Amino acid sequence: FYMNWAVPFAMANGIPNIIASPMQHCVTTGHLGTDSVTGNFNIHDEILPDFDNARYILFVANNASIGAVSTCRMVRFAQGRKNGAKVVALDPRRSETAAKADEWIAIRPGTDLPFLLAMMRVMMEEGYYDAPFLKRHTNMPFLLYRDDVGEWQPLVDDEGRPQVVMEGTRELRTLKKFSNDNRTDIEGRTFCPDLKAPEGLQVDGKTVQTVFQAQLEELHEYTPEWAAVSTGIKAETIERIAREFGTSRPAIIDPGWHGARFGNIMMLRRVQAMIQALTGGIDTIGGWIQAAEYRHKAKEMFKAYDAGHEIAAPMANLAGMHFAKMVIGAVSKGENFSHGKPGWTWAWAAQQKEAGAQSIALPVMTDTGFRESIEGKVNFNGEPYLTRATIINAANPVRHYYPDTYWKECLSHENMELVVVIDVLPSDTAAYADVILPNTTYLERDEPAVYGNGVNQDLALTTRYAAIDPLYDTEETPDMLYKLTEIISGETESFLDWIETLTGLTKLPVKAHWEETRQIHKKGSFLAACRRVAFEQAAKKIHKSAAELDHTLRTRGVYHEEDKVHLIEHAGMPRKMPVPTDSGRIEFFSGLMYSLRSAGRTEPNFSPLATNVPISCRTGRNMHEPLAEDEFYFTYGKTPTVSHGSTNSNNPVLAAINRFKNDIYKHVWIHPERAEVLGIGQGERIILSNSLSGQRAEGNAYLTRLIRPDTLFIYSSFGVENPALTQIQGEGTATNKLIPYQVEPVVAGFKSQEFTLRVQKA
Repeated sequence: FYMNWAVPFAMANGIPNIIASPMQHCVTTGHLGTDSVTGNFNIHDEILPDFDNARYILFVANNASIGAVSTCRMVRFAQGRKNGAKVVALDPRRSETAAKADEWIAIRPGTDLPFLLAMMRVMMEEGYYDAPFLKRHTNMPFLLYRDDVGEWQPLVDDEGRPQVVMEGTRELRTLKKFSNDNRTDIEGRTFCPDLKAPEGLQVDGKTVQTVFQAQLEELHEYTPEWAAVSTGIKAETIERIAREFGTSRPAIIDPGWHGARFGNIMMLRRVQAMIQALTGGIDTIGGWIQAAEYRHKAKEMFKAYDAGHEIAAPMANLAGMHFAKMVIGAVSKGENFSHGKPGWTWAWAAQQKEAGAQSIALPVMTDTGFRESIEGKVNFNGEPYLTRATIINAANPVRHYYPDTYWKECLSHENMELVVVIDVLPSDTAAYADVILPNTTYLERDEPAVYGNGVNQDLALTTRYAAIDPLYDTEETPDMLYKLTEIISGETESFLDWIETLTGLTKLPVKAHWEETRQIHKKGSFLAACRRVAFEQAAKKIHKSAAELDHTLRTRGVYHEEDKVHLIEHAGMPRKMPVPTDSGRIEFFSGLMYSLRSAGRTEPNFSPLATNVPISCRTGRNMHEPLAEDEFYFTYGKTPTVSHGSTNSNNPVLAAINRFKNDIYKHVWIHPERAEVLGIGQGERIILSNSLSGQRAEGNAYLTRLIRPDTLFIYSSFGVENPALTQIQGEGTATNKLIPYQVEPVVAGFKSQEFTLRVQKA
C-alpha cells in the first residue's frame, strides 16, 4: 500500500537505491518468466486462475497460493474441486495443496522444468493446442531465421514489423509491430497466418521458420524419456499428464507463487505460461483471468497511447511490463537525480561487467552491490559510492533474505552510520536498528488510498477501515516519510510534487485537507488528508460523491462496477485488446529475452525460446546421480498460519495453533527410511549442514512418508531470534541460516534450494 509514498520519498530526497521485498524472492524471479509471455508484472494481483470453472488443474512448484493461504484462490479452488475438476500436484512433499489433489506426483526438487518441457513437446507434436488462438493472438506465426552464429533472429521489415506466411501459400505478409490480432496485415487485408512455413522457404537467401517450428526444434531432445531421468517420474506419466491437460479444457496450470528456488525457475514459469497459452486458456472462463483492476489500467493506457497522449501518474496508470520498464528507467539512470548517480545495483553491475565478472542484467531493486557499497567497493565515474544509512519499512531482511549473516553484517558494519526501522513488532531486523519508528497494524489504521479490488475478477473498488483505535504511541507511514523528508533534505514540497506526478494524488487538495485533518488527528493527519483526496478522486470517476462511496464501502466492503463475464466480452486480453508485451501478443518468442540476448547475454536463462536451464545442487553431479547416505535435497514453504519471514508468528492465537502442530510446523521433515539409516528417531535433535557453503543449523526430526526419501522440508515461518517476540522466539529452524547467497543472472533471483544438506544426529 505504501509504494505510492515510498517512491516519491526516494525521488524527492535523491535516493536511487531501493531494495524492494520480495522482488528477488518472487516478483521478478518467478513473475518475470510469466510476464515475458503475457505482459503482466505482478502475477499475484494480475492473473486470477478461474478454478471455479476449470476441468483440470495442475500445480507445479507451488503450494503457497492455496495452502499458505491466499483466501480468494483457496475459495475458488475449493469450489472447482467440488465442481469435479481433476487436480494434479507436482511437489516433492505431500503439501496442503497436494493433499487435496487427485494425484500427487512426488517430483525431484528442481526438475519441474524438464517435466514441463517434455509436456510441452508432447502437446505441440501431437496437436493438443488451440491453433486458431495461436495463429491470431500470439507470435507463434512470426518468421525467424538463424544468423551466422546460429542465433535466432526475427524476420522483420525496415520498420521492424514482423513477417508471416499466409496459410497454405508461400506468400509473405507484414503485420503491425504492436497489435493483438494477426488476421490483418499493414495494408488492411484480412488473411490467416500459418503456424508452419513451407519446408525450405527462403527470404533474401535465409531459410526461415515460424516461431512454432523453431520452438518445436528447440524441444526436440526434451522427450518424456529424457525428463524421466532427472525428475524420477516415469515417461508414461509425463505423457499422460500432457494429454490430459491438452484435452481437458478448460484447464489451468497455476502460474505459481514464490519464484526463488533454483536458477531455472524463471524459465519454468515461462513454460507454464506457454502451456496455458497453447490451449487458448488466457483470459477465458475456466482459465487464467486477468484481474479487473489490471485490465482497466491496460485499457486506459492503450487508449491514451492511441490518442498520442503521455501517461499521467505512471505509477497509478501504467499496466504490466510498461510499469516495470518505467521503474527500471527511473532508478537505472543517474540523470534522474541531482547527484547524477544511478542506483548502486546498476553501478555495481556495470563495474562487474567491465571486470569480466558475473553481472546481473536487470538488478531491479535488488540487494546486489548493497554489501559492496557499504564496504567501499562500489565506484561510479571513478568515485566511491558509499551507503551509510538505511531505512527499512515493513520488511524483515535479517529473517527472510539470504543468508541471515549477510544482513546482520551489513547493518552492523562500521560504515553503516544509521539504521531506521519502521515496523509493527520487534522483528529480528529491528534488533539491529539505531532508531525504531513504531507503525500501526492493519487493524488500527485506515488505508491512505481507495484501490481496485485486485483479488476480484470483477471490477470493483475497496479500501480498509480501522477496526480499533491505535493501542500504542505509533505513527502512519506517509506521515513518517513526510517528516523524514523534512529532516533529510527539507524538500517537502518536492515530496508532494512527486506524489502528484507519479500517483495522481493532487498536491493542492491534499494540502487543503491537511489543514483540517491536523486539527482532528493527533497522529496520521497526512495519511487522513491523502485518504480524503483519494476518495474524492475515486468517487468522481464513478460519478458518485465521496460520502456515497464511503457509505457503500463501509456497508458492503466493495463498490462493484462491472462483472468478469462482461469485461472479458469487451476487453478480453488478448482477444479484444493487446497485452503489454513488446508486440502486444502473447509471446512464445520473448521480445524481452531477445533484447537481453542481443546485448550479449548468452546464458540459457536468456533464451528467447523455451529451453532447458541446467541446475546443479552438487558440483559436477547431475540431479539423478545417487546422494551420499547422509545427503538430501532441500525444500521449504509457508505454513497456512504464518506469512513468510513474518512477525505475525508472535500472535498468541496463531502461536497456539502452531504449538498444536508443533512437530509438523517447526520440525524438519525427513523420510523414515532415510532417518532409520542415520539412527534418527521421531523428534530427536539433528544437525543440518550445507554441502556447498558449510552453513549449519539445528532442528528436530519429523519422520513422515509425505516427503520424498531424497528430500528434507522445513517451514520457513520460524527460527525467530529476537527475545522480544515472546510467543515464538527460539522455536523451529530459520531456513536462511542454511541458505547461502546465490543468485541467477537475469534479475538476481535467489537460488535458495540449489544445494544439498547433510544430516547427522545431534
